[in-house]
Amino acid sequence: MELNASNSIDDVAPETTDLIDDEPPDGGTLAWLHALAGHLVVFNAQGLNQSYGVFQAYYQGVLLPDKSPATIAWIGSFQVFLLFFMLILVNPLIDKGYFRLCFNGGSLLLVLSVLVTSWCTKWWHLLLVQGIITGAAMGLIFGTGVVVLMSYFSKRMGLATGIASSGGAVGMTISPSRIAGAWSTEFTGGMIYPAVAKQLVFKIGFPWTLRAIALIALLTLLPPNLFVRQRPTWKRKGPPQMDWAMFRDIPYLLMTAGLFFAFWGVYFGFYFIVAYAQTNLHLGPTPSITLLILLNATNLPGRLLPNILSDACLGPLNTLIPSTFLTSACLFFWIGSTNHTALILLACFYGFCAAGIQGLYNACIWEFAMPKGGGGEQAGKAGIRIAFVFAVVGVATLTGAPLGGVLIKSMDGRYLGAQLFAGTSVFVGGVLLVLARGAREGWDPVRV
Repeated sequence: MELNASNSIDDVAPETTDLIDDEPPDGGTLAWLHALAGHLVVFNAQGLNQSYGVFQAYYQGVLLPDKSPATIAWIGSFQVFLLFFMLILVNPLIDKGYFRLCFNGGSLLLVLSVLVTSWCTKWWHLLLVQGIITGAAMGLIFGTGVVVLMSYFSKRMGLATGIASSGGAVGMTISPSRIAGAWSTEFTGGMIYPAVAKQLVFKIGFPWTLRAIALIALLTLLPPNLFVRQRPTWKRKGPPQMDWAMFRDIPYLLMTAGLFFAFWGVYFGFYFIVAYAQTNLHLGPTPSITLLILLNATNLPGRLLPNILSDACLGPLNTLIPSTFLTSACLFFWIGSTNHTALILLACFYGFCAAGIQGLYNACIWEFAMPKGGGGEQAGKAGIRIAFVFAVVGVATLTGAPLGGVLIKSMDGRYLGAQLFAGTSVFVGGVLLVLARGAREGWDPVRV
């Protein structure tokens, strides 16, 4: 993974001060290669984070038994917060032609931080390395990769982002775990990593398995670093253009608020379903981790099928809204899932429905970031609008899971309060997205 200090392919002429609003290719070899590269980027960024439910249970049961669930959840929450929030810092750097430095540097930092995590033994070690440094690295590669990918597509945006986001469903099932003092014979890698994890975890232990994960991250990030490039017409010299009008754009603000509430609650299930199965249903390591495998397996088609439907007829927001309400319903149904069979069914439905939120939000943000009927100068301000939404979503993901952990602790280990919080939050997000749709297009049956 070579850092190109010259940034030669990112240099732009000094007189180029505005983003040129041309039509994206919306297909072709290079564009679809970027979609596949996005898959590998999300595989390593979101995929690693969404496997944190296994780390949460491992830390609670083995490494950090003296820490509360809320305290441990801050590690994963900081990681996903920086995954989104970094875009507000990355966007001006992309505009100035530093895409290559951000992307290559973030890739290298991600590999090194995963490697260093294998030596961490204390909570503050893990918060600093796995939470903050790894999260910043994820944000660098995710922010640059997503912005560049979206500049290659328009009508096929849903399918392209679906291909990319499905990397999270594949990559999220990567980490083996040791819980309650015994290594599990099942692993959270049901698609790519099971053979590697199964061979390594019993022979070399958890730290060396993390080092193997760092090697896999290195190998899977090499192809994107070789051919991903910024489109020349999507570069701009000089300071980024601040768009104060976005704070008067009611549909945009409603969409932003809707995504905040949706993401405030959606990650609770990913982080806590394993711990819930062990502490409340008294399931062993194997059946409890199998729940996360099932959740992740159903998450994969859930990131592709809604996106195909979005491109074909409905549009990203019209598809995102029912996904949000269905995810909220799953979180409420969790309250009544008091046996193993019910929890298996819940994990399958929740994984599929939540994937609609995780797979469609990019296309939805892009739709609202480009002001209706806008082009030229307005298109040049899309980056700051996208970065603002990502920052807001980052705050939601930072606070959502720890707040759920606080509610669990305050109710002496019972999950009812946290389940109600997560379900209600996602439901409110769905309502706000409905209002955003009405404010932007009215209530006629049109694609949006």
